[in-house]
Amino acid sequence: MWCAGVYLRYFPAVGKNRVSTIEKLSAAQVETLRHVYAHQNSKEIARLMGVSPHTVDARIKAAIRILGVSTRIEAARVVNDASDRSTYQPLVYQPPELANPKQAAEAGQAPGAERQPGIFSIGYPFPTKGRPFNTHGRRERILWPILIAFGTIMAFAALYTVLLGLGAMLA
Repeated sequence: MWCAGVYLRYFPAVGKNRVSTIEKLSAAQVETLRHVYAHQNSKEIARLMGVSPHTVDARIKAAIRILGVSTRIEAARVVNDASDRSTYQPLVYQPPELANPKQAAEAGQAPGAERQPGIFSIGYPFPTKGRPFNTHGRRERILWPILIAFGTIMAFAALYTVLLGLGAMLA
């Protein structure tokens, strides 16, 4: 089931050897690397496979060592390229609206369409139904901590004023 032609294109000197090293991987290591290729982190993979995240990391490290690559993404690509089935999407990151059109439709926008912010509109600093992912720009990332600090200072000033007034009334 392994395809040697794919590796001859990417690794002409070691293409045949690469296929034989993939056959040395266990089924659990191959499954783990397929989950890596599907953009899942170690905790998500562990939850799906019913093992600990440390076991997932150990399987990935062993697979990296067997395949002779340097990163988990390279190992995932090698395993995906060698298999006949290509059921997972490639390692290309998409905007969240494209990845889940149902959420974009619920938010009232077309898939792939971005919300045009006004001059003074900034998103909330926490996830909402219409904005479930962190899409804050530089302006919002700078402005929110300033607003939170200013609000905190104003709240403590109001509390201090109330306490001073109560102290003056009781004295």
